[in-house]
Amino acid sequence: MKGSYGPAIVISVALHALLIAVLTFGWEAEHKRELKPMPKFVQAKLVQLESKSDKPKAPPKVDLREKRRQQELERQRRAEAEKKRKAAAERKKKQEAEKKRKAEAARKKREAEEKARKEKERKERLEQERKSAFEDALEDEEALQEASDDSAAVMSVAQAIQQRIEAVWSRPPSARNGMVVEVQINFVPTGRVIASTITKGSGNAAVDRSVLTAVKKVEVFPEVAEVAREEPSLFERQIRTTKLIFRVEGLRQ
Repeated sequence: MKGSYGPAIVISVALHALLIAVLTFGWEAEHKRELKPMPKFVQAKLVQLESKSDKPKAPPKVDLREKRRQQELERQRRAEAEKKRKAAAERKKKQEAEKKRKAEAARKKREAEEKARKEKERKERLEQERKSAFEDALEDEEALQEASDDSAAVMSVAQAIQQRIEAVWSRPPSARNGMVVEVQINFVPTGRVIASTITKGSGNAAVDRSVLTAVKKVEVFPEVAEVAREEPSLFERQIRTTKLIFRVEGLRQ
């Protein structure tokens, strides 16, 4: 009896062990599926491998003639540019010199014109002054001549008046030689006396009155009327009011 249970127990244990193993393996597999690791990226580089059979390339050949030609062209270009620059600078220099020359010529012309204008004005001023001086001198001469003529005419009329008065003047007995009487006489253009006044007495009333009496006796003076008619301005200036001086002379004492 005991011998028949032995194999069954062994099989049972083996099956249980197999089941446990299967369950354990499945759980680990499931767990491993859920926790997948992050993929790792690998940076790849392209590496060009040189063939050992390739030989190093030789440097390109330089054409010396072409290089010299290019250098010559560059030299010519620079020379032409420099030539143009110098030509432009020379033109600018000439233009500035011409501008300066014209400005200087214009300045000198203005100065010459201003000098000529001032000289003309100076000459005109001198000529005007000369003419003015000549005219003034001529006027003065004419005035002097006129004054001289007027003075002569006035003196002539004054002498005529005085002679007419003295002709009728009767000296009083109290008169003495050397007595002087100054009389102012006022005329109208007809030559008539309208007033006579003693402006400076002789100190003797009788002598003074005698002179006034003589003036009234004459009364009208034709010489005065003639001047008033021919030269009214002279009459107004110097004869309308005339002063005369009478002296007592020639008396036997």
